[in-house]
Amino acid sequence: MPETAMFYSKIVPLDREKHKKLRLREGTDSFGFSAPTHIVPAVMEEFFPAAPHIPIVFMPTASLPVPVFIMGLRVGKNALVDANGKWLGDYIPAYVRRYPFIIGEAEGREPMACIDEDSDLLGKVKGEPLFDAKGQETPILIERLKLMNFFFQAAKRNEAFVKALADLSLFQTVNINARFETGESRSLQGVLTVDAKKLEALSAEAFQSLRKQGFVPAIYAHLASLGGIDRIRRLS
Repeated sequence: MPETAMFYSKIVPLDREKHKKLRLREGTDSFGFSAPTHIVPAVMEEFFPAAPHIPIVFMPTASLPVPVFIMGLRVGKNALVDANGKWLGDYIPAYVRRYPFIIGEAEGREPMACIDEDSDLLGKVKGEPLFDAKGQETPILIERLKLMNFFFQAAKRNEAFVKALADLSLFQTVNINARFETGESRSLQGVLTVDAKKLEALSAEAFQSLRKQGFVPAIYAHLASLGGIDRIRRLS
């Protein structure tokens, strides 16, 4: 089974028989589950489409940094979701869109499709059925499974991307300070961004290596996304 994941409380394998009557509720007001968090994981493939809408930074961990979207500057509050669960932004992170589905991994077993059985988005009355009368996946389930697999594979590719940046010492530690119209101030400390000056100072060989691996567009998208921090501040 997967480790504890943000938003999820009861992760179980998706079972064609056990869950044959389950329905998935989706709509513009179905994102309330993401309200209590100000960051979510991001994958490199999202950087380019998301950059104009949501700032992307990296969070330090005991191993490699992890790319994340900043959805609010108040810890534990997603500024991109209103009180009714409606998403206010123009881009919804894949991590959010795939919920309540997730890939589960267990030692010695193949990765498997799982769901959060406690999710308010799942039920037996409202929403679209996951399986048809013959027990086959419905279009909505097929679409969610594709998204779930996309995120799973993309998260694996993140490791090579972040390692390449770390090996070239391109990360810098920054503090994001915000002062709100009320006079209140908040700070996200110790986040990482790519140092543009170090990037420009790379040797031609090192830069060419990043380019051949397809990492350069994501790097510039990340840097461009930082211009959106003030927009998030205004919404927070």
